[in-house]
Amino acid sequence: MLSRCRRFLFPLTRFLFLFSIFFVSCGGTHPVQFPVRGTSAALAALSRNAAGGIIDFAKPEKLEYRFDTLLFTPPLSSLEIEYDFSVPPSKEIAEQYQLVLETGGDSWALPMDLSFLGTDSGEAAGAARVIHYAVPTGDSFSGSFNVYFSAVESGAKKNPPEGKDLPRFQIRSLEIKERWFGYYQADENGAGHCFTSPFVYRRSGAQEAVPRSFVIDPPAVFAAAGSSGPLPELSVELLPGREAAAAAGNLRFEASPYAAELRIPAGLFPPGAGPIIVSGDRIKAFQLRYIAPPPLPAPITADPGLILAWPEEQWRDNRYELFRWEQFPSLLIFDTADYAVQDRLFKRLAFFTEKAGFRGRLASDGEIADLHGWNAHDYRSEDLARFFEAARALNFPLLPEERELERILLDNGIIRSGGGGISGGGGGIISISRESSPSYLRSMFIVHEAFHGLFFIDADFRAFSRERWENLIPPAKRFITSYFDYQHYDIADEYLMVNEFMAHILQQPVSQASRYFGEILPSRLETSPRRRAALPEKDPVTGVRPVLAEVFAAEAAAFSAWVNRRWGLAAGRVRQATVTEQVF
Repeated sequence: MLSRCRRFLFPLTRFLFLFSIFFVSCGGTHPVQFPVRGTSAALAALSRNAAGGIIDFAKPEKLEYRFDTLLFTPPLSSLEIEYDFSVPPSKEIAEQYQLVLETGGDSWALPMDLSFLGTDSGEAAGAARVIHYAVPTGDSFSGSFNVYFSAVESGAKKNPPEGKDLPRFQIRSLEIKERWFGYYQADENGAGHCFTSPFVYRRSGAQEAVPRSFVIDPPAVFAAAGSSGPLPELSVELLPGREAAAAAGNLRFEASPYAAELRIPAGLFPPGAGPIIVSGDRIKAFQLRYIAPPPLPAPITADPGLILAWPEEQWRDNRYELFRWEQFPSLLIFDTADYAVQDRLFKRLAFFTEKAGFRGRLASDGEIADLHGWNAHDYRSEDLARFFEAARALNFPLLPEERELERILLDNGIIRSGGGGISGGGGGIISISRESSPSYLRSMFIVHEAFHGLFFIDADFRAFSRERWENLIPPAKRFITSYFDYQHYDIADEYLMVNEFMAHILQQPVSQASRYFGEILPSRLETSPRRRAALPEKDPVTGVRPVLAEVFAAEAAAFSAWVNRRWGLAAGRVRQATVTEQVF
């Protein structure tokens, strides 16, 4: 931006605008010859060249425009001007002259090439001949704007450039749209188009540890502020490669090598974080927008890695936050403040769907008050529908939180009401809690529950899991079945057994499977004579049961390879993004 010092009081701006309409109507105006989108107001040009949106560099003329009615742009809007050149401006012209867009009290230098993104003009001309430049509209923008050609302020010659085949600038379209800052390219009708904005530039130099690093740094006057209004949301489109990250304040967000996009939803950036740095060899495009978080019961779309790091003070309800898994939108994720909140939402469901001696019936509050539910939960659409249909049919007195859950499920299509009953709508839900501590437990729980969610929605995954279960050698199957019985699962339900077998296998990295199944889980059964009989022989020196360690390590490797091929996930990892705190 060149200058922001020409500010007028709001009433005076409107008076001058109305006066200008009257004045130019006396001298004659011309309808513009290029499309204007995003408003129903008609745009008038004050000259024939302005009507065509043309500036000839050999004989530059100022282009002046007025909308025919008072233009009230929505908050956080941008005026996006699309333009191109008859021939690419030379490096000398780009250094000595500038194209200026004036919008009320703001002035903007329109880029003639992409050098500010670390691209020279020749490369830019080959990559993107059409430029879309989105400038934020401030309070002083009333619908009048100008475009003109001038020398830069560094003492360059004031006369127009000389020579043959000088460029001719032409406006192709104008659009008032939602405010954004960033950069991306697209191919439209066989021509390369570059979309960009002010306050974006490439940071380079020998000190940079990554090959590409971009800065997005709009001033506060053009950025949303405050927790109750629109908040910054960043999306980064990624190329194949190794590194991709974004940083703001003391937080760094890293993308998995398998991720096609790094998206940081509104509410996760720290307040007043300052510039946003996008870096890595995979950066293809990035956009910063301002989004008002939706009210509950609408979920926030996010990656599990971001959910784990989501600031609790940014929750829309202090009891829990509701998310939609970005990679698998039919799965909702609850993060609760503590186990008490989680129990009031899901405990009766746990007994209805999974607990031996309770499955298929609605237990009273008193009956399960002293019994343990789960520290994390997962439920498929069909079981949720059965639970709430049973409550409806029996007029069962559910808790207010359970009725709240029912409304969330209905609003998000997980269950459906109609035809005299409640049925499944597809997908499912999972839940973790902030009370789970230390942090590695939360990470393990969300992995375990997330793979349950994928089991619910993917028939091929269920078939693969069942095949591994059916081919499990008898000593390993006796052990894991005995362990599930110890956990009070209904071991007569084969669907449940296959689902839990898969999730326990995948909840930790492959490297940990041997010790987890060969030592840790068997040790929990050793105090029970009945269950101890299901354990194979233990090595007296290492304390490991070799048969279990070997079999379950192989299972972990097979499951991890399958989910990696299918979704880019792995044993112990369902996230596509990681959040860490930077130390300065």
